[in-house]
Amino acid sequence: MKRPGEKYEKYWYAGLTGFCVAAAALVIKLLFDNLGVLSGVLSAINTALMPVYIGLIIAYLLSPLVNKMDKYAFVPLLNKIVKKKEKVKGISRGCSVAFVFIMALLVIFGLVMLVVPEVVNSITSLIYNLPGYYKNIQEWVNDVFKSNPKLANYFLDFSGTIYEKLLSWLQDDLLPNSNKLLTMLTDGVVNTVNVLFNIFIGCIISIYLMAGKENFCAQAKRLMFSVFPIKYVNSMLSVLKETHVIFAKFISGKILDSLAVGVLTFIIMSIAGIPYTILISVIIGVTNIIPFFGQYIGIVPSAILVFIESPIKGVIFLILIIVLMQFDGNILGPKILGDSIGLKSFWILFSILFFGSLFGLLGMICAVPLFAIIYRLIKRWSARRLAAKNIPTTTEYYRSIVELKEEKEQEGKDDKK
Repeated sequence: MKRPGEKYEKYWYAGLTGFCVAAAALVIKLLFDNLGVLSGVLSAINTALMPVYIGLIIAYLLSPLVNKMDKYAFVPLLNKIVKKKEKVKGISRGCSVAFVFIMALLVIFGLVMLVVPEVVNSITSLIYNLPGYYKNIQEWVNDVFKSNPKLANYFLDFSGTIYEKLLSWLQDDLLPNSNKLLTMLTDGVVNTVNVLFNIFIGCIISIYLMAGKENFCAQAKRLMFSVFPIKYVNSMLSVLKETHVIFAKFISGKILDSLAVGVLTFIIMSIAGIPYTILISVIIGVTNIIPFFGQYIGIVPSAILVFIESPIKGVIFLILIIVLMQFDGNILGPKILGDSIGLKSFWILFSILFFGSLFGLLGMICAVPLFAIIYRLIKRWSARRLAAKNIPTTTEYYRSIVELKEEKEQEGKDDKK
């Protein structure tokens, strides 16, 4: 026996579907018509959450050090001092966070006070001595190209244009900004109060995050298991764990590698008598954080600076820095980073170009570990799909295949057995 109105149910569902589609279309149209308003709302939300972003970054970078201090320093020490063992963990975490945070601030402050004045002095000296350097280059060009005056004139015209543009940029842009930067760092005068406020609040947030990270992670897992099926949560947790491992190894390894490269650059350039040693070391060390392109970004302006003062020392600098970069790329870098990425050179280049164009400098820095995660997820997904079809999953199997016939599926199944 049919329910009353059962014959009209299909019309009801069809009407409801049509209404939902029309409502969705209307919402999409409203969003497109008010993109400016939506962009403003998102921008306001992003601005409000900026201290949280800063806090998350600081906490993520310092958490490994906090864990080490917990495990190897404060917990063993407090176990000998504190009678109530249940309080050891909480006291140890507080001591570890305070110690690591204070040490990080002291290191940053020390590096800034040590490096920034020297960098500014180098820039100032470069600007004041630039006319003399250009005169030296003119004399060197005339000596080298004595037999070919036309080529010498062409080179001098070209270098003159570069010299005027460089001098204008140094005097009008770089020097005023560097002096402002030094004033901000030494006198505490910051033009944008919001930046200081966001950093200050971000530091406070990072302390809370580091102190209670286990509790925050447990709350997040509890929420995930309450909302999603267990198997999906397990998969998400596995991906998040691998993401953390890749990012932690890459970021900490890249910072350590860049610091080592900067120190080695300073030592080698000091021994070789290369001018602007501290400035060049800072440029090479900082730009080395950017994978693949960073080395070239740092070498080009550094080589120009040295070449302007002394062409011979410029050649020596290029030889030394190329040798150093080969050492870093083939020995030091792999030793520090290990096999945390597992990407070929093409994919590294592709990821930097892609994410760099979308997110700028931050995208270039995070491109490699982010793409490594995407690459691994796609690889695992395709392997599961191939295994479900009883087809071999190894890449080598497909190198010589032009067409895969259906009977190959059975062969793959037999090979598995």
